[in-house]
Amino acid sequence: MAIVKILLGYFLAVIVATALGSAVHTQMIIAGLTEAGALIQPDVRLGMTFNDFVGLAPQFGVVVAIALAIGFLIAAVLKRVLKPLAPIAFPLAGAAAIAVALTVMHIAFDGITPIAGARTPLGFALECLAGAAGGLVFSMAAGRRRG
Repeated sequence: MAIVKILLGYFLAVIVATALGSAVHTQMIIAGLTEAGALIQPDVRLGMTFNDFVGLAPQFGVVVAIALAIGFLIAAVLKRVLKPLAPIAFPLAGAAAIAVALTVMHIAFDGITPIAGARTPLGFALECLAGAAGGLVFSMAAGRRRG
């Protein structure tokens, strides 16, 4: 039964991190457009957010899934050694996993970050926060908070 909780927690974490990361991406782009003088109505903003999720989810979701799997495996090992960090191991791992994934994509795409919303320090940090939220969801759903 524990494996079912872990897998369910992992899939929920991937969905949450992907959805939040996609929303951050969209809102950062909209913020840039607004700074340039564009007026974007709330309904258009919502539609753009939904459309970006649908468009980004297949590719970005795979990247998030791989990153979180690696991050959560490392966290599961490290939290046994670094017991004081055990309660925050998975949120920290989620944030770090997204940071590494974004950095690897930046390098792989020859200096261009394909997730445009992560091209600024704020956008990068918010994307990492989406990963941390995924880690928190995993921790709660899988019951992995203790050391």
